[in-house]
Amino acid sequence: MDELDELGHGWAEESVTDVAVHRGHPHVKVIKFNRRQEATVGGDYLWWWLDRSSSLCFGMLVQAKRLTRSPSSWRVDINHNDGKQYSDLLRSSHQLQVPALYGIYTGGRVFRADLPCFHADQPDCLGCRRMAISMITAYQLGGAWSRTSPTDTAALVFSDALPLEDLVDPDRPAGPVRDLNLPEIPEGQLREFLLNDQAGPLEVAKRIFRAVSEHRRGAFRAASAEPTFVPGEPLFLEVPEDPGHFPDSYFRHVLQGVRRRPPKYVQELRRRPDVPDIDPGTSGYMVAAQPPPQPRRPRELDGLNIAGVVLVTM
Repeated sequence: MDELDELGHGWAEESVTDVAVHRGHPHVKVIKFNRRQEATVGGDYLWWWLDRSSSLCFGMLVQAKRLTRSPSSWRVDINHNDGKQYSDLLRSSHQLQVPALYGIYTGGRVFRADLPCFHADQPDCLGCRRMAISMITAYQLGGAWSRTSPTDTAALVFSDALPLEDLVDPDRPAGPVRDLNLPEIPEGQLREFLLNDQAGPLEVAKRIFRAVSEHRRGAFRAASAEPTFVPGEPLFLEVPEDPGHFPDSYFRHVLQGVRRRPPKYVQELRRRPDVPDIDPGTSGYMVAAQPPPQPRRPRELDGLNIAGVVLVTM
């Protein structure tokens, strides 16, 4: 992104994604599908974080957006097509039983030269470099703020989004999550998840949930820890129903992506002959398949217009 901006050419999300994928080869790969141009895009990539030593996993549906600027403001517009793209993203994530996230491409230091440092305020701030691709849930950007202006949405991204690299940095653990509902959550897996150190896919899920939980504190609404069931094959069978200011229970929305085992279509994709074997000596990398010229998407994904699947083995 810096190279293109220095040349005055600019960049788009699709080109950045392609470069990121190919620069990461062979550790970063993606299973790409053919787009259905007549359909409304509900998300770009379906990510599954997989545990090398167990069957635990965490899935999330990611829609790519980019930061733009005008002479007077910075903008991130999630209300494309009068908000239909946002609602389609939530609908698709509900169908897949995973949380919906935005991957915000904020550009490099060249593009953001006029922005202040949001982190250590140092000339070569690690946070400023890493925020080039920042992750934030659709619940944080939607809910009560579903009609937030693109300028206010950009401000939320600057303050609340997590750099993609931070999700997998072992030196940046999520730490205990002191959710508003914690006093009413009984002893068990969910409470241990919130309070104890995690690793692999569970740590990724916890970092994302922590960001949503902290956002929930800004809502002037009483907590509601009444239990509600999570569909599918979740690790946490019951979670608090508390919706806060979000469209539904934020516990269920995020934690429905934490599974005891990967869905069948993920297992099928991992068994494809063009998926490389996992090297036990590698601590973590993204694995997927280079698809045939016209790859057939798994049946479970047939009704969704997503660009592909990313499998991250940790």
